[in-house]
Amino acid sequence: MATKVIAREHSVTAPVEVPAAETTPATRNPWRKKHAKASGATSPVRSLLRRLFRATPVEADALPHARFSQTDMGVRSLAIAGHGGPTVVFEAGLGHGKRIWSAVFGPVSNVTRCVAYDRAGYGQSEPSPCGRDGLQVVHELRNMLQAEKIAPPYVLVGHSLGGTYMKLFAKTYPDEVAGVVLVDARHSEFTQRCRQLGVRRMFYDPPEALLRGLSATARAELQAAPLTQKQTRRAGPFPPVPLIVLTQSNVAAKWPAGLGRVWEASQRSLARMSVLGRLKVCDDSGHNIHLDRPEVVVRAVLNVVRAARYVAHQARKKARSA
Repeated sequence: MATKVIAREHSVTAPVEVPAAETTPATRNPWRKKHAKASGATSPVRSLLRRLFRATPVEADALPHARFSQTDMGVRSLAIAGHGGPTVVFEAGLGHGKRIWSAVFGPVSNVTRCVAYDRAGYGQSEPSPCGRDGLQVVHELRNMLQAEKIAPPYVLVGHSLGGTYMKLFAKTYPDEVAGVVLVDARHSEFTQRCRQLGVRRMFYDPPEALLRGLSATARAELQAAPLTQKQTRRAGPFPPVPLIVLTQSNVAAKWPAGLGRVWEASQRSLARMSVLGRLKVCDDSGHNIHLDRPEVVVRAVLNVVRAARYVAHQARKKARSA
């Protein structure tokens, strides 16, 4: 059964995902420079939305030097560090690249091998001509891991929309997954449940002004999100692997009551996807838990890594005695 730890929250973050500020200069990526004006990074609309939703700026880059993977689906930028298994794979949320994991990556890579990367169109990765739905993102990630000869099993760590991608990866390729950590990820039925309870749409659906303020890639991912959620619902069952669901505590203290109830119930439901799942509500954190409370995310990831290693050890022990 999922374990829930209730804590107080002091910042304000709505369930509409607002990207934090990118720290990668546009000049380091010609594609980003070309589309910098279209992204609306300094527009009054985006500034207002950031003040309303308190998007957290990305800290200084502490990742290893990036390397480039020549995949069948384009060039991808990734950082790899550490030794041992299972390999931890980090997936960022909407509008973010690999640097968003800077505060978490190092401590985890001291224990096991870690991979953080830029999805197509972010950071130093080439944009993709393909759709930005979840299955496409999952296939591109798996293709990159295969191109780099990074063999499974994986512990998948995903924030927000990236959590949805990782959940879809786990359900699509269950034999390749040793564990999962979801960081304030949205349930695939969250929007539907909000509608059923009459929650105001502005709280769970991004306003048109936000779409205009996003980069082309982020806008495409957000517009494909309903399809991604449908793909997640239709995928196979979630594997019985160690699972920790981390969620912010804003819900109880700061959100409208109906919205908070739906979010809390949906997070408990995520934790119940696996018989080895549990839920932790993080104190003093908004939507970007890996920035506000990186030590909590590190602890959760390492707990899943250790649990995955124990499960693998028990399986080998059973196989030898058979």
